[in-house]
Amino acid sequence: MRQRLYLDNSVVGGYHDEEFKEATRKFFDRIVAGDFVIYFSEVNDTELVLAPQHIQDVKNLIPPDCYQYVDLNEDARQLASLISMKRF
Repeated sequence: MRQRLYLDNSVVGGYHDEEFKEATRKFFDRIVAGDFVIYFSEVNDTELVLAPQHIQDVKNLIPPDCYQYVDLNEDARQLASLISMKRF
């Protein structure tokens, strides 16, 4: 069974970041090889809309058979709202 991972957008952004590029690209090589099932949600999509196009395009590297979309329920939306109100 493949490991399942929720991919935070900071990882997506790391694909082009000089400090994290090497490790992130190795990780994406493993994603493309089918080592993981990657989960995304509307939270990811909402954040990515604000990102530059080259960052948005990184998501397209994930093969369709390795990609799952997570629907958020009301509890998750409330939690996200509470977290966004607090800036750590």
